[in-house]
This record gives sequence, structure tokens and C-alpha cells, in this order.
Amino acid sequence: MQILQILADGITRRRLTTPARMILDLVEPLGFLASQTALFVRPLTPFGRWRDYVTALDDEASWKVLHHLINHRDS
Repeated sequence: MQILQILADGITRRRLTTPARMILDLVEPLGFLASQTALFVRPLTPFGRWRDYVTALDDEASWKVLHHLINHRDS
């Protein structure tokens, strides 16, 4: 998913890898709940990049992919 790579690049560029990793570590056991929250929030987000991010994270596996991408970029 290219949008997740863009998100991981933005997090890395802003030097937010440590807080992002901590949040993703907390969300990982609650992946289903996080994906359902993204589905709930999607109609409330404006169109454009934010909507793309929320749409990309509405799947439980996407959270794991984002976590892997951020860990890979950090090392």
C-alpha cells in the first residue's frame, strides 16, 4: 500500500518514529478495535489525504504493515 509508505515517510521525516512506534505497540493488541474506529471516523474526515489515510487503516492488517514500515525505516 503506497499510502502507508507515504504515511511512514512523513512520520520519519518529522522525527516522530518513537511516539508512532509506542502508539502502534499499544494499538497492536487492539487492531480490530482500531480498524473499526477508522471505519467509524472515515465519514467525518475531509476528502483528500486524510480520507486516504483513514481508508488505508480501516483494515487490521494495515496497522501491522504500518508498524513494520516504521520499524524498517527506523533501523
